[in-house]
Amino acid sequence: MTATELLNSLSPDDVAEALRKAGYRASLGDTPSGPQIQSAAQGLGFFVAFGNELPSEVGRYADFSFHCWIAIEGSLPAGLIEGWNEGKRFARLFRRNQLLVLTMDVLVAGGVAPGNLQAQIEIWDRVIQDFLHHLKRPVSNSASSNASHGAPEAAPASAASA
Repeated sequence: MTATELLNSLSPDDVAEALRKAGYRASLGDTPSGPQIQSAAQGLGFFVAFGNELPSEVGRYADFSFHCWIAIEGSLPAGLIEGWNEGKRFARLFRRNQLLVLTMDVLVAGGVAPGNLQAQIEIWDRVIQDFLHHLKRPVSNSASSNASHGAPEAAPASAASA
């Protein structure tokens, strides 16, 4: 494989096309912070935000990130976020006000094989599946824990509402 065959940057159109090729809808739009793609996986809406635009290539980026924001209704079980972050490598979970935020970064700087982009989309889909399972299971296995310590009542939040 030669360096000319590697992806060193991506445009929002490139990522949207890769999402469509993988069977997702992909709606391109602009926000005050830059271009964004809206989509959904496993019944949850998510968006793609772009990071570092290359100075030599306007409209092309060295990285992007997947984001899924879920509105929190009620309280979160103790250890929900920590349990996720201790057990996962590729995606992190945090709370932002009344939102539960799941993110995963994708980096192409330095060059990656074209199949890497499809693999990252597949990983994101698996992360969403694992996230939904994580929300449904009890956080603690102690005798004092019960099923009410499972998923918080949550509703998908649109990217524009946060």
